[in-house]
Amino acid sequence: MCPAGKALLLGVVLAFVLSPAIAREEAPSPVTLAAVVQEPLREHVALSGTSIPWRRVLLSPREEGLATRILVDEGSWVELGDPILELDARLAEIAIESATARVREAEVRHRDAIRVRDELLRLKQGRHASETSIESAKAEVEMTAAALARERAELARAGELRDRHTVAAPFAGVVVGKRVEVGQWVQRDDAVVDLVAMDTLRVRAPLPQRYFPRVAEGASAWVLFDALPGQEIEGKVFARVALGNESSRSFPLLIDIPNGDHLLAPGMSARVRVELDGEDVQALTVPRDAVVTRSDGSRRVWQVREEDGELKTFPVSVEVGRAQGDRVELVGGDLTAGERVVLLGNENLRSGQAVRPRIETPAVAVD
Repeated sequence: MCPAGKALLLGVVLAFVLSPAIAREEAPSPVTLAAVVQEPLREHVALSGTSIPWRRVLLSPREEGLATRILVDEGSWVELGDPILELDARLAEIAIESATARVREAEVRHRDAIRVRDELLRLKQGRHASETSIESAKAEVEMTAAALARERAELARAGELRDRHTVAAPFAGVVVGKRVEVGQWVQRDDAVVDLVAMDTLRVRAPLPQRYFPRVAEGASAWVLFDALPGQEIEGKVFARVALGNESSRSFPLLIDIPNGDHLLAPGMSARVRVELDGEDVQALTVPRDAVVTRSDGSRRVWQVREEDGELKTFPVSVEVGRAQGDRVELVGGDLTAGERVVLLGNENLRSGQAVRPRIETPAVAVD
């Protein structure tokens, strides 16, 4: 075959092989669309803070003694009431045995006093017992009852003293410090374990004085930790501490956030957005998933416009501001309310690409 014929045959083969791919490229890509909406947003203030323990305690025994068992180490997780440290309680056990014996003796005396009283009351019916003896028997019953109550109280006291030789967890948390070893003599004021609660975490952030009157207890706050990038956690303002820093003119703001999965810990850096009191402002918003963050940190959305009877996508650079639920504010970009953007399927689009909507989310109603 001549060279010209070979070239023609090769072109036909390539056209046959590539034609399905070309057809696939030209087919409209299925995407999910959403509307740009103008809606009222609450004003926020951005702060930087640090996570601190919600609850932290240095545990000390209520009695002195020799440490015989240590049931935790640094990093151990404990539940409410779990034993942490046990002291030698042999003397307390002996005191319980002695108190138990005295209670039994008092119970016998009390039963015998009741028996004598009842016997005299029966004899009184036959005029064989004097009033004096009967009254004495009644008094003996009351005295033995009081003695029994006293011995029972002493038994309860001995039991309490024995229980005080065990240090238990006052709440669920993680042990972050252990300061005692087996065989060590422990005083009542010695701190033996440092315990931190983990199910809830508190963030402490300096609040500039101009925002102090506009932050209320219970206000919504959103916290983003550097340890969990992209995961914004909603919390509540616990308190504004009314003692400011004279040099920075800021006031500590305390925000509580849930930490049920224990992925966060005290000492982590955090960025905080706090809701401010005041009138809402109108803003353009889109669903959070409609915003694509590029490798250089810039953001864009894919706007959908109709051209030549087809829906096509075009990139629009944007900047985002506040968030409200799953929607974010657009503070930059050439978009207006009512326009459509790609919500799902926006990962690999190109400018001018034809698309086919699968589902279009309705616009948020605005009063």
